[in-house]
Amino acid sequence: MYKETQIVAFLKNAPGQLAALCKVLKEHGINILGMSIQNAEDYVRGLLKSRELTGRRIAPAASYGSIMRDSEDYSVIRFVVERDQTDQAVEVLQKAGYPVETTPVLVITLDNRPGSLGETAEVFAKAGINIDYVYGSVLSGAEKSLFIVHVKEEELDRAASLFGISP
Repeated sequence: MYKETQIVAFLKNAPGQLAALCKVLKEHGINILGMSIQNAEDYVRGLLKSRELTGRRIAPAASYGSIMRDSEDYSVIRFVVERDQTDQAVEVLQKAGYPVETTPVLVITLDNRPGSLGETAEVFAKAGINIDYVYGSVLSGAEKSLFIVHVKEEELDRAASLFGISP
């Protein structure tokens, strides 16, 4: 496990947009290790639904409708690149006109066996650290899997220390 910087970009929700972003990275020799893409509309819908469930609606329904219409044209892409390529990736994507931001995450390499992710999640749970989201993958038959874990930034160092990583 190690701390890393995740890149978050917003793409138009249209054919060819992911291919274009990947081409920019490829032209600069930047390798993507893990990626998650979510339609912004789905993201906003989930956010608004959670606000309704908690009773903390802060805007009129018409405003929420407007936000939904605005978000349906975009996707949120989160990804991690090779450790020494993050700054370069941000720079080339910004120069190419992509809206980009970064957030800290933990990159976890696990044994590829049933229960390894659950055991890791249990370590977080016992420490009272909530996992905001996780994405990852493994090839069938591979020995290791890779997962990217996002926790609140103020919990990142404590979460890393659970696995022997110093701040």
